[in-house]
Amino acid sequence: PIYWCCHCKTALAEAEVEYADHTSPSVFVRFPLPDEGLKKAFAAADPSRAGIVIWTTTPWTLPDNLAVAVHPEFIYVLVEQGGLQYVLARELLEQCAGIFGWNDYTVLGGCSGAALERLEARHPFYDRASLIILGDHVTLDAGTGCVHTAPGHGREDYEVGLKYGLDAYSPLDDEGRFLPAVQYFAGLN
Repeated sequence: PIYWCCHCKTALAEAEVEYADHTSPSVFVRFPLPDEGLKKAFAAADPSRAGIVIWTTTPWTLPDNLAVAVHPEFIYVLVEQGGLQYVLARELLEQCAGIFGWNDYTVLGGCSGAALERLEARHPFYDRASLIILGDHVTLDAGTGCVHTAPGHGREDYEVGLKYGLDAYSPLDDEGRFLPAVQYFAGLN
């Protein structure tokens, strides 16, 4: 990945990048997790009702998602709430439950992130896989401990994507608009 100026339509050197205060929305997104292999990590899993929850500060990159990164050594829990099951980091469960408005939920089991490697989640709005991968860059500072990964956007995503043979998918033109083939977002900046 390189710095790119959508206004000038050119690559930028790091020294040319000037940052200004900017506020962007962050989002939590549930990726369906219908992989039957989930039962090996969590005996009580029901793949027809399961999902892994990500948090991202760059929601505009969601159309380019190809994976969800988890930390190999963190403990992840399967939580049941409202008839659905959710996978997220154990240490962030209480914080997330407050954000999600979960007053009543049940923890069905726990496992290491390594036990989730290569399970196949589904993209939340496109008919394609989102592979669960391992990444040491995943932290417990905020979010769910499950990181939306778009290898065409950002150094860490790109580097971990290389390890798993993922494409550096970035369907944008030189002005930062989604290409015509990007369903729902074609032409949007």
